[in-house]
Amino acid sequence: MWFSTMHLLRNWISSKAVRLTRREQSLLLVLLAFFLLGAWLPPRLSVATSASLKHRVFFLLPRPDKIQSGDYLVFRHQDLLQVQPGLNPAIELMIKKAGCLPQEQLESDAQSRFFCKGSFLGQALPTDSTGKALPRFSFNGPVPEGKLFMVGEHPRSFDSKYFGFIDAQDILHKALPLW
Repeated sequence: MWFSTMHLLRNWISSKAVRLTRREQSLLLVLLAFFLLGAWLPPRLSVATSASLKHRVFFLLPRPDKIQSGDYLVFRHQDLLQVQPGLNPAIELMIKKAGCLPQEQLESDAQSRFFCKGSFLGQALPTDSTGKALPRFSFNGPVPEGKLFMVGEHPRSFDSKYFGFIDAQDILHKALPLW
C-alpha cells in the first residue's frame, strides 16, 4: 500500500498539473513520507520510565488473541497506590512480562518467593526503596482462568508479587522491545 500510494503521488506530481523539478519532486516525497510516518508511529511507541524492565522502548501491537509466557504486555491496573508519586492511575499504563498464565501452577513460600511451574519468578520485598511497607500477595495453586501473574525483570519491580493477578481483559497491547 505504501509503495502504491507513493507511486500514485509521484505520477500526479509528474503530470502537467504541477511543474516541479526532479529534485523538488524527491524533496516533496521525502517530506510527505516523514509526515505520514510521524502521524502513524508515535501512538505505537511506548517508553518505560521505570527500571523494572531491561528494555525501555517498545513497539505496541494490538491486544494478542493468545498470550504466551514471557510476552511483554501493556495494561492498566486499578491498584497503583505504590507506584512512584506523580503517576495518574486514570491514564498511566504498566508494561510487565507475563510470568504465569491461566491454569499454570503458581506457588509462593514463607519468604515471599514466587515460582511458576517450579521456575523462580522473583521475591516480594517487605519495603520499597524509601522504607515504605509494601503489600504482599500470597497464592498457591493454578492461576485462575482469565487471570495473569505479571512480573518485572528487576528485583524491586512493583508487579503481581504485590498487587496479585490482573484480569486478562485489562491487557491493552502486546509490546515488542526495541531498545
